[in-house]
Amino acid sequence: MAEVPVVLMASVIAVLAGCASSTAVEDEPGALLARQVTQSAHCGLTGPGLAYVQGADRLQALLELPAQNMVVQQLRQVDLTKEHLLFVTLGEKTTGGYSVSLVSSESNESVLHISVAVRTPAPGTMVTQAVTSPCVVVAVPATNWSEVRVSGVLDEDLVMKP
Repeated sequence: MAEVPVVLMASVIAVLAGCASSTAVEDEPGALLARQVTQSAHCGLTGPGLAYVQGADRLQALLELPAQNMVVQQLRQVDLTKEHLLFVTLGEKTTGGYSVSLVSSESNESVLHISVAVRTPAPGTMVTQAVTSPCVVVAVPATNWSEVRVSGVLDEDLVMKP
């Protein structure tokens, strides 16, 4: 008779655990949809803009750009069947001291909104006198986004339709 309450209690715990894990899988409002894979002072992309990578051939083309100096291993480890890569670039800068990083991401229906922070050298700071092309590479879910909007690079959002 003592076994019945133990079995009953184990069943209740199993059901509750199942409910808890299914809730954790659901998307929560404000959940981060993107993750920063890497950033670099030398991406080789000359203008402020976006480059969307869905396949290995496109990634290879971006990694072969002149003046590119990114951590290639981290980019190659991304499973492009599950996540796509978004290169967000500031374009060419005449000195060092610039960077860009992921702040947040969200979506509404099929539009992905990404916010980035741009850091510029403070006035009077000693910086390298070299042409740089800062960027951040962000992994996003491999979804059929109708539009990707990135704020924080220019006064207006950068917009692309992958």
